[in-house]
Amino acid sequence: MENKGKYIGWFQVRRMWGRLDLQWEGIHDDVNILVGINGCGKTTLLNLMSDYYTGQKIKKGIAESVSGTAIDSPVTYIRSFDVPANAKKKTESILLQELKHVINQNGEGTSFFDYRMKMLNYPDKADMIRKRIDTFFKLVNTLFKETGKEITIDPQNNTLVFSIRETEGKHLAGNASTVDHSGRKIQLDQLSSGEKQMLLILTTVFLQEEKPNVLLMDEPEISLHISWQDRLIEWIRQLNPYCQVILTTHSPNIFANGWEDKIVFIQDLERP
Repeated sequence: MENKGKYIGWFQVRRMWGRLDLQWEGIHDDVNILVGINGCGKTTLLNLMSDYYTGQKIKKGIAESVSGTAIDSPVTYIRSFDVPANAKKKTESILLQELKHVINQNGEGTSFFDYRMKMLNYPDKADMIRKRIDTFFKLVNTLFKETGKEITIDPQNNTLVFSIRETEGKHLAGNASTVDHSGRKIQLDQLSSGEKQMLLILTTVFLQEEKPNVLLMDEPEISLHISWQDRLIEWIRQLNPYCQVILTTHSPNIFANGWEDKIVFIQDLERP
């Protein structure tokens, strides 16, 4: 029986779309950046990796078979969405739903709310948990400073909110700036697309508690300001240096700060 490892080292796909064989060897333990033209299969490959490692059945017609390194680390897949789930009913976007799930109590014990509650359930770890949260808040506040927001905990309902420190938010992180002339707290749904996307990514990594994890991300640069794209990988590694990142991108800014040697062209994975 194959010993399980912490990170994905290789992954293989047979007859993707009925015609392509892919063999990805030497996957880095830290960062992997998958690039290629639109329609070449980057997202499909990530989907197959996610399905394989989360025990999902491979859809007929997508691939004949898949296999990869046996691992015992959790695998998380963050997709980039910010469109209404049902535009006619004006329901919440998938991105906002995912963000609320990872922030608020979700019944699975995997949210920011549940992590904070560990201070009550595990008093011997309270100081460590509090320090980690302070470090996380400091990082988020550094990023959101440009838009005049500051992350905080609402003591009345014990939820995470943002306080506006200026009368107007500057246009930086997403499709539109957030303006609140009252200066009161704003909820998660009032954040811009880029702010929601960044908060989802960073909170997800923070909740990994600096343990080995695999994070799959499909074009995380969507909605993010260029200055945030430049340092995205750096911030992820800062929150969890034991997180294996496998992402697709069309933005050179994602790998501009010293990650060029982690680039893999999907065409180079094709086998005859």
